[in-house]
Amino acid sequence: MPEPVAESAVRRAAPADAVVKHFSELTSEELYGILQLRSEVFVVEQDCVFLDLDGVDLYPDTLHAFIPHAGAPTPFRDSHGEQTGLSVMPAAYARLLPHGLVDGPAGHPDGRSIGRVVTDPAARSTGAGRAVVGRLVEDFAGSLLTLNAQSYLERFYAGFGFERSGEDFLEDGIVHIPMRRAAGPARG
Repeated sequence: MPEPVAESAVRRAAPADAVVKHFSELTSEELYGILQLRSEVFVVEQDCVFLDLDGVDLYPDTLHAFIPHAGAPTPFRDSHGEQTGLSVMPAAYARLLPHGLVDGPAGHPDGRSIGRVVTDPAARSTGAGRAVVGRLVEDFAGSLLTLNAQSYLERFYAGFGFERSGEDFLEDGIVHIPMRRAAGPARG
């Protein structure tokens, strides 16, 4: 488990705080932190055994949006509470798939899909997740955006203009809903 975020890092994040990069632009530390965060939350916390490293991260038009790790690496604790190493996890992360890559029930050949939205447990309630999604919505407001949301986050995504576009479905044992956001001005 990660250490608590330093007080200086617990301020409300804004979309301008999010960095957006192609895979080839990520530093080794940024990539490690992103994969560390996705593993910590999706595999360990949510107990989902799935192939996170699906190759989609490598597509030239996939974008990685994140709030960078603040400062030097911080102590990292394993699931037993023991300090085992260091963390460089970003406060939050999401990826934007290439135009036309249909991702699950929400996907559309004329849109771009947001996925792997995740916030460091120690950075929750800081607005970091909202900032990352907000940045992608602002940057791509002129495009149809889709996502497959965990059902409890429907209202969160609705705040950015996403609307349910189909029936509930089960993915990795978690109820999800398909959502789409028509092209138009950003809000949220």
